[in-house]
Amino acid sequence: MKKLYKLNKTISIGGQCFCPSCGTMFKKVHYQQAFCKSKAGTQCKDKYWNNVTPNKRNNVTRISPANARYQLRMMRYKEQCFNPDDYEHPFSTESLGQW
Repeated sequence: MKKLYKLNKTISIGGQCFCPSCGTMFKKVHYQQAFCKSKAGTQCKDKYWNNVTPNKRNNVTRISPANARYQLRMMRYKEQCFNPDDYEHPFSTESLGQW
């Protein structure tokens, strides 16, 4: 995978390249291009970097900083939420003045 990636980086614009992730042949249209555009989004690029980078390959417990911030916000929000036992429904007998 790494060899194909490095080879694709050296090929000039207009040259034929093979995608390091899926093996599809493509025409290089930008000087930085190293992956094909045959799949939607950045699937080939993501697959390559997730397999080549060792700390991403065995990524089971890693939490992104954005996800950590979201989880912290949700935890604080849940702590601030009202307790259902403290809530009095507007149509309960106590709030209507009935006994």
